[in-house]
Amino acid sequence: MRLVGPIGQIGPISRIGSISRVTARMIPIGLLGGSFNPIHVGHLVVAEEARGRLGLERVLFVPARVSPHKLGKPLAPAEDRLRMVQLAIADNSAFEASDTELRRGEPSFSIDTVQQLREQSGGEWDIHFLVGADTLAELAAWHRVRELADMCKFVVFSRPEERGAEPGPSRAEGTPRPQDALDPLRAALRDDQVAAIAERRIEIPLIGVSSTDIRRRVREGRSIRYLVPEAVRRYIVAKGLYRQ
Repeated sequence: MRLVGPIGQIGPISRIGSISRVTARMIPIGLLGGSFNPIHVGHLVVAEEARGRLGLERVLFVPARVSPHKLGKPLAPAEDRLRMVQLAIADNSAFEASDTELRRGEPSFSIDTVQQLREQSGGEWDIHFLVGADTLAELAAWHRVRELADMCKFVVFSRPEERGAEPGPSRAEGTPRPQDALDPLRAALRDDQVAAIAERRIEIPLIGVSSTDIRRRVREGRSIRYLVPEAVRRYIVAKGLYRQ
């Protein structure tokens, strides 16, 4: 695990850059953002599955300081959430933590993050932005989403019960089918952008864990062992996070 630092203090990126200059190819990089409040095994499964399926050289975990979609919701301190990400990915050399958004004081907009990462890499990164199928409905409201879709490749990860066109016993009544979730995007994106998102889908194993449930378990004094990496569990206990 390496930490991607500020522009001008690139560190490990220079290694990738030197390779890119020799091979003259774009480097496929995954970007997984979120509050990571806290990071859990589901996040790691998504990142590893995307890395393997898409041939990504690295996956960047980018904790948000203040998500514009979660304003007013309580978050653990930014430094604690970043540290938990670092602990969770320490044993995977293809995973990196980025503090790009944490260095901003204002809400984190994805287009600013992607633009900064592109500049930081000298334009050599082919960024694959990983988003959950349940986020598709919100995507149309993202800041400058049409420009963002031109700057990176959105990759939608879905669980087995979300992939089929027809309702099944595992899909809740009233839950939109995957192709229906694309409909709100048509007003915000060009047809070719919507088509590209529809094509870039990967299925991930069903992992029934969420940060909300983990926080509730800690509050109730219940075990979170095996829901988060052990180093993260120990950190939560040591720092007294999520007890209230």
